Amino acid sequence: MIKQNRTEQNRTEQNRTEQNRTEQNRTEQNRTEQNRTEQNRTEQNRTEPRIIELIPLTQIDTESQLRVREIRNEDSVRKVMYTDHIIDVNEHLNWINRLKQDNKQIVFAIIDKSDGPLGIVSVNAVDRLHKKADWAYYLTEKERGGLGAALEFAIINFVFDTLGIEKLNCEVIEGNSTVVKLHKKFLFKEEGFRESNIIKNGNRIGVHFLGLTKHSWVTGRESLYNKYKRAFQKFAISITWNDSETNAEKSPLDQIEAARARNNLNWMSILRIALEKSPKNAKEIVTEIKKIDQEISTLTCKLIS
Repeated sequence: MIKQNRTEQNRTEQNRTEQNRTEQNRTEQNRTEQNRTEQNRTEQNRTEPRIIELIPLTQIDTESQLRVREIRNEDSVRKVMYTDHIIDVNEHLNWINRLKQDNKQIVFAIIDKSDGPLGIVSVNAVDRLHKKADWAYYLTEKERGGLGAALEFAIINFVFDTLGIEKLNCEVIEGNSTVVKLHKKFLFKEEGFRESNIIKNGNRIGVHFLGLTKHSWVTGRESLYNKYKRAFQKFAISITWNDSETNAEKSPLDQIEAARARNNLNWMSILRIALEKSPKNAKEIVTEIKKIDQEISTLTCKLIS
């Protein structure tokens, strides 16, 4: 009987041991599967490009426009700009309002859907006659990881392929050698250096002038892309642009703004004539002012009706 009991105990212990081993194996297998799943998710995240949108600054919401102002006022941005004073809210919003009437300047907000505005890309001094333009960009100081290079490739394509520009220029303040080197990687050639051209922090400093022709870009674009393909593919950059927008019917609010701008010119004219004591000539201008004021009143009624 004693031997039989011992045998039963041993069998029970063996069964328990086997069960424990089975449970341990299952736990290890589950952990391994979970780890593999997490690794696969991580790999997928690494391979999915970061989505970046370039949207006209005039078309984004006011909160995002004000975030752009904060970026403009960052030390890292102001030190590489021609003007480096702190920009207040009114100045910033007035600048955006002027952009709505300026067909020689295109300013895009750089938008990450998760993080919001990251900076600005601008195409300036657009000359349709001579098919040339200038361009510049800046990013918030927190942004790293090759986005600047990907943006440069995308905007050069946009300027030459979409806008029909044939010569793209840019200017870089002395001391910003990193950006000069970056532009040269993208086939820009340094066309000159103007010494003591601007004043920064009380000191006169120079400006680098760089240029890129459409022919040079079309010729070298493919090899450039292949060289930096892995860096470019980290981002999926889309550009929102409709060139017909400048000729499209404007909203009542935009029409009021345009009418106010015209009326400001009239007020300056009447002020000059008044100062010259010529009320007879001023009468015609006052009539025009009343006419435009009536236009503004009509448009305002549309807004509140």
